[in-house]
Amino acid sequence: MRFALAPLATRRNMFLAAIALVLLLSFLGISALNYSITRATIREEIITNDLPLTRDNIYSDITSELMRPLMVASSMANDSFLKDWAYNGEKDLAPITNYLRQIKNKFGYFSTFFVSEDTQTYYHYMGVHKYIHPEDDHDQWYYNFIASGADYVLDVDNDQASNDTLTVFINFRVTGKENRLMGVTGVGLQVDEIRKLISEYESRYHRSIYLVDVDGLVQVHLQKDLIEQLNIRDSAMASIAEEVLLIRDEPSTFQFRRGKSDILLTVRYIPELQWLLFVEQNETEALAMARMNFIRTLGIGTGASVIVIALTLFMVNSYQRRVEAMAMSDELTGAANRRGVEAAFNKAAYTLERYERPCSAILMDLDSFKPINDVLGHVAGDRVIEQVVDKILASVRPTDVLGRWGGDEFIVLAEGSAQDAVMVAERIRRAVNELDLAGPDAPADDPRRRVTICCGVAQLMPGETLDQLVQRADKALYAGKTHGGDCVRLHSPPRRR
Repeated sequence: MRFALAPLATRRNMFLAAIALVLLLSFLGISALNYSITRATIREEIITNDLPLTRDNIYSDITSELMRPLMVASSMANDSFLKDWAYNGEKDLAPITNYLRQIKNKFGYFSTFFVSEDTQTYYHYMGVHKYIHPEDDHDQWYYNFIASGADYVLDVDNDQASNDTLTVFINFRVTGKENRLMGVTGVGLQVDEIRKLISEYESRYHRSIYLVDVDGLVQVHLQKDLIEQLNIRDSAMASIAEEVLLIRDEPSTFQFRRGKSDILLTVRYIPELQWLLFVEQNETEALAMARMNFIRTLGIGTGASVIVIALTLFMVNSYQRRVEAMAMSDELTGAANRRGVEAAFNKAAYTLERYERPCSAILMDLDSFKPINDVLGHVAGDRVIEQVVDKILASVRPTDVLGRWGGDEFIVLAEGSAQDAVMVAERIRRAVNELDLAGPDAPADDPRRRVTICCGVAQLMPGETLDQLVQRADKALYAGKTHGGDCVRLHSPPRRR
């Protein structure tokens, strides 16, 4: 067989693996750094620009929407007609009913009312609704409001006059001469109408929006079951609730965790309503696209990196194999050169020492080769050597190693004893004899017709070097040459004394 390349050295494999690992880690590191920068940039943009802008736009819209009923309720509290009617003893029901109905129809409010302090009568746009009493829990809103001393208040409650519909009441204090309390008047807005407005904001801005009073109780929310039921002190933001509820002059931004999501919260106080506007941004969802891009980049980049690294390793290994093959094989024939033979010998010597598996050397030299170069030239001589090598390769076993030892001198490291090697050498000799190197059209005196081969065989002894083995095989070869060549001679090992 021609010389086969040995596996790549472990050190080189480790070096290439280290380069591949550095390239892969560099890519992963850069991707992670880019994701970190992108995440920080998006977060900063949300906190400093997007959330505040959304909050202020919603603040302006809600203030505008709720200021109208607030102004109407204020006008009602200062209306001379209402005060005169109350001063005159509330004798005729029709005028107050018509007055409340006109305001309701003109502005489209859900409810309009007046509660008299003198008679404790609750007047509705449809007539007398009821008579309030301090012991009626549903009437506590009136007494609490009067006791607060405030001019007005927004109160979310069920409207008993309209099938307990959840309503935002805007209650305004009515005072007469010398600031005498005359009662409370105002309008009612369906919570569903305000919720519809909040829903439009959420659809437009893709954020959660709700209103909370200064005590922390949710007043307006898309989840109806949270209204007047959930206090933020008992929610996921409990740890920041007290700080949030103190906000008055300047809006603030907070962060808390709800479930598995990070929430960014911006809050602004609405003094006209005495409520707090909450605008939430789910940071986890906002960063989902960046996170998906990061994962996609990692997947594609890692795949591409693995392919590039694999191709690079393949090319490097292929190139290295070619380089090593060139360094350890004969350029003309492809058989092993001296370095290749030395590598094969080292393996054979190890096998002999470790497993006592014998190995022999067959040293060969072509007979009558010089006339070919002299008469036909070196090109013809090279062609003969190539043909002879091909014939030798066909005659040796797959486990045997063929090397070119000199110009027309060859060596085979054959597995087995000297007797086994003699049989291999004899096959080679006969095959070369039968080889028509000149071709049928060459003249009878063509020097290629006289080429034969002479072989010297020696079995490797324990502890013997390659030079010592070759010297013994060369002695056997020389003995064959002196007897005319075209023969096989065995060098017997020296006898032990």
